[in-house]
Amino acid sequence: MQEFAADFEKIDDCEKILAYVYAFAAERGATALSYHYFPRFESPNSERTFVHGVGFSEGVLEAFVEEGLMKIDPVPALVFANPPVLSWNRAAAMTADDPVAVRYFERMREFGELNGVSFSLYGPQSRDGYAAIVFERPPKEMPEGLITLLHGVLQAAHVKISQITAQSEEAVDLSERELEVLHWMSMGKSAANIAAILSISPDTVKTYVKRLYEKLDVGDKVAATVKGLRLGLIHF
Repeated sequence: MQEFAADFEKIDDCEKILAYVYAFAAERGATALSYHYFPRFESPNSERTFVHGVGFSEGVLEAFVEEGLMKIDPVPALVFANPPVLSWNRAAAMTADDPVAVRYFERMREFGELNGVSFSLYGPQSRDGYAAIVFERPPKEMPEGLITLLHGVLQAAHVKISQITAQSEEAVDLSERELEVLHWMSMGKSAANIAAILSISPDTVKTYVKRLYEKLDVGDKVAATVKGLRLGLIHF
């Protein structure tokens, strides 16, 4: 973990940190990565949880957030109760008698997302997080020690993201429109999507995003969203 922490010390952009983690995992057989940041003392299933995902099948992230799959996902509670790593197959077996959990795993199978592993992450001042990696093969077939290695990388990344977004946590005054843009950013919407939702131009959205970065003292979308959650600026 110290090696990765040293690498992350050179990066002050949260999106680049997660891109580093995904590239590292993809080189070792991963096909998708999700990173979940939830407000302190809240559950990973909270509606205020921010999800950053890459590599998933089309429609998975939308279904996860907009269909409410995140709210019924049984894995986060299980991995925090059985830290720090839990495969989705084991989680499914542990909840075989729970119809809600069964429905969740059936929906994920429909998307072809079967070979997942989830990780509990711990940050400073109870800033905990959660992550999941999907592999092209069942996790039990992966090389010995790989899952532990990836957990170390994710843990180092989470600590760094927590440190970046902890800087300058004083109150931030945002306009109503800036708050709206931040909200939709946290929902994973692109500038074009936000422009259509708010009936403004994409260039205007980009101007608001630039102002958000300046006011929040961050440099990327992930950091802006995480810091917005920390400061209570995002409401659902």
